[in-house]
Amino acid sequence: MNSKFTPIAKVRKQQRDMVETRLAKARYEKHELEQKLVVTCKEISDTDIPTSGNISLMNMTRERLAIIRSIKETLEENLLIKESEINQLREKYKRANIEFEKIKYLEEQDFAEWMEKLKRDESLNLDEISNILFVNKGQK
Repeated sequence: MNSKFTPIAKVRKQQRDMVETRLAKARYEKHELEQKLVVTCKEISDTDIPTSGNISLMNMTRERLAIIRSIKETLEENLLIKESEINQLREKYKRANIEFEKIKYLEEQDFAEWMEKLKRDESLNLDEISNILFVNKGQK
């Protein structure tokens, strides 16, 4: 049985599912950033700066560390941005879910009213049938 709220419920469900998908994607991207950050930190800690030897080798190593640190800072910034996006999507999901639940409740209420009307109509029809049978039985 379709109520007047069924199309609205479908739209609200689609909206909620879309936000849920975006939230899952953002969480996955955050996880990927965290993994890259761990690898970068390990790379920084594993890099040894030579204390003696060729000056160009020392400068290359320092330059390499500066680049890796820059990448690490960029990853940390992107991680903060992703966390902010996830928080926004969580709030959006909560609102979308609340709206969907409201419409589902209205749809269920509409269905319950329809069922109650059917029961009343059935009861009235049964009463009328029993009255007809009683009258017909009395005439025989």
